[in-house]
Amino acid sequence: MSLQVNVRPHGRILSVLGDIEFSQWQCLAELIDNSFDDFLSQGSDAYVSERPTVTVSLPGRNSEVRTAEVWIRDNGRGMDLETLTNAVRAGWTSNSRYGSLGLYGMGFNIATARLGRLTTIKTTRAGDPSWTVITLNLDQLASGDDYLVPVRHEPKDDIGEHGTQIIIGKLKPDQRQALSKQEIKIREQLGDVYSYLLREHGFVITVNGKKVAPRLPCVWDESRTVIRSGVEIPAVIRIDEPLPPAKACMDCGRWNKDWVDECDDCQSTRLELRGRRIWGWIGVQRYLHKSDYGIDFLRNGRKILIRSKRPFFWEDPDTLEEELEYPIDSQRGRGRIIGEIHCDHVQVNYQKNAFEYDSPEWRRIVRTIRGDSPLREKIAKRLGLPQNESPLAKLFTGYRREDPGLKYLVPGDGRQALFDKAVEWAKKFRDGHPDYQTDQIWYDAAYQHDHPVVPEPTNKPADPFEEMGLGDPIEAGSEEQGESTGGSTTPAPDPTPTPPDPVETLDQRLERYRSNATQIVDLSGRYEAPDLGSVELTVWAVRERELTDPAGNVVPVFRQMTRAPQLEIFIATNHPLLTDYGIEARDLAMIEVAEYMRVRGAPAGRDPKPLTAALFEIKSRAVDQKLTPAILASRAGRLLDRLRDAMQREIKGAPSAYWDMLQESERTLTQQRFAIEAGDTPWETVVESGDFVLYLPASALVRLLEKRPDAFLDGKVFKRPYVKLTDDTSRSLIVSRLVGYVSDLALMERQPRLGTIELKRVQLSCLLVEADLGDTE
Repeated sequence: MSLQVNVRPHGRILSVLGDIEFSQWQCLAELIDNSFDDFLSQGSDAYVSERPTVTVSLPGRNSEVRTAEVWIRDNGRGMDLETLTNAVRAGWTSNSRYGSLGLYGMGFNIATARLGRLTTIKTTRAGDPSWTVITLNLDQLASGDDYLVPVRHEPKDDIGEHGTQIIIGKLKPDQRQALSKQEIKIREQLGDVYSYLLREHGFVITVNGKKVAPRLPCVWDESRTVIRSGVEIPAVIRIDEPLPPAKACMDCGRWNKDWVDECDDCQSTRLELRGRRIWGWIGVQRYLHKSDYGIDFLRNGRKILIRSKRPFFWEDPDTLEEELEYPIDSQRGRGRIIGEIHCDHVQVNYQKNAFEYDSPEWRRIVRTIRGDSPLREKIAKRLGLPQNESPLAKLFTGYRREDPGLKYLVPGDGRQALFDKAVEWAKKFRDGHPDYQTDQIWYDAAYQHDHPVVPEPTNKPADPFEEMGLGDPIEAGSEEQGESTGGSTTPAPDPTPTPPDPVETLDQRLERYRSNATQIVDLSGRYEAPDLGSVELTVWAVRERELTDPAGNVVPVFRQMTRAPQLEIFIATNHPLLTDYGIEARDLAMIEVAEYMRVRGAPAGRDPKPLTAALFEIKSRAVDQKLTPAILASRAGRLLDRLRDAMQREIKGAPSAYWDMLQESERTLTQQRFAIEAGDTPWETVVESGDFVLYLPASALVRLLEKRPDAFLDGKVFKRPYVKLTDDTSRSLIVSRLVGYVSDLALMERQPRLGTIELKRVQLSCLLVEADLGDTE
């Protein structure tokens, strides 16, 4: 008879599980997963009178270690004694490897042992006479090999009660401290991880009595599109790819061919034929951000990867090296491509924060989303790879740049992109502000960048006779003649008096102004400053020459507090201050805001803060309105990159000829930039293809524009006419003006120290170049 040994683990194993690294929200999520599995298995019809709910109670900030507890309660079906016993056994799971959130039997034990030393589980089903209760005391279990725990029963208030409660006591001091201080953070994290289940299945989570709000994707509407090379690219692309059925091993999780009867890995015969599917969407966020972008990957409704950047890397099949492809056009590394991809058939790790990246199932996911070739068409072509037609490649082509306006769906103010303002609006979206739930405000700002609010041109030139006080002599004479000639001397009867027009009320006048105005979207929002309070501002550009303020004064601009803290400002866009003196509407609006806030914020009995001081405090928080060398250099750099791309299309027709036009110093700088940025492509190939223009210094772009304007004007790169002009002087003027604008952009390549006047000139040159560029795609 062979010898046998008992390898049953010591009771300390449950305590050791608590040393496995899990954050506080992960511990709670492990327990919430079990509740959600129960909800999902019942279907939506099971909850008619009540919504499926998980209630989480955390210890308060002033709680004591001795009495602090964590409660997790649900209104699920509850469990019988056998199911409850198995649920708390380390290593046991009733869930199959696929189709459930609670994937590992260890999850319950890790989560509870991580938080505290004492766990009580209460459960009951509708119709059961009492609650079934068991308590796991880790200190007692660690003292020996006895795994027997007593079962108790507690009376129910209502025979129809059902659900499960988990109470974790004897909290570890560090866990109690973290849980008591991280209520808001935990609520936000759970709202992010379970966003899909909360909003699509109607599940509810509350933390300390406050409902967890799902983190909603702030994405452009599916109806929004851009056009590239004649192809319409929507802002949201749906993905739904059914996969061939396969047999899933219920023991090890491997997917097997549908005809096998035994798992290739573990030889288990517990195989189930299951359908598989990759589905979801990828799209464009309404704002750009350095980190808040990327694609979420979900398994059974729970996010495993949150805002993952993995799909934005291309892996070279020869070297297996990864190269970042998005974002590469933003000097500050801002991105905006987001998405939700459901991949229920891919295995995850025990922490549920990563997939099995080497599995064929995950590689199929990546191929479905981003394809095999580089997203960049030119790079793929250079490597001899097919053009990438994947959903991500389409979004990359349409929305890779961050240029303001409708062309790339980026909010702007007519001068520059409103990156910070768009993020501010996104916060209002997530706070539930009704005006920011659709993308209309973002769209209006992008539209207004292309169609800025400017004074209207005068329809009719002033009559010089009228300005000198001379009326029409014919009309005046005929009028006098009519009065002196008439045969009768009988006086005419008094005319019936016309009743006076009703006096327009202030509310009626304000409504009339609004109906004849355009809201300046980029100026709307919250303004605040220390000691001055805050206002929610709306600015109206009224298409009139003058306005009447609430006091009856004729003014170019006035403010009106509708309801605190809502402040409205009305500006007459055709007033001479704007049309004749060049003052900008935005500056007038900021002055009015500063004046209002400084007077309102003045302490009783003291003079208000000086207007200029208040204006600076408000303007200093409007980052999008700054005029600094760094901001202008970034904007000029983006325009120069667009110019290089557009000129490359024309230059590739005779690349060597254009290369010869350059000075030796410009060729040297081009090769140096290529060596830094371009990798291992042969230099001869770059010159022969015309791609060298992508690495040209800005001064070289100016030189080529001067030497070959016929190649770049007439809509090829710039909209301005050239060839059709027959007058040489006119041609010269066209070119010299354009070269001057581009030279200003080139000046910013080295970020020189310029004065305010020169910076304003560069700003205007950016506006003029951007307006003159044709379709660069």
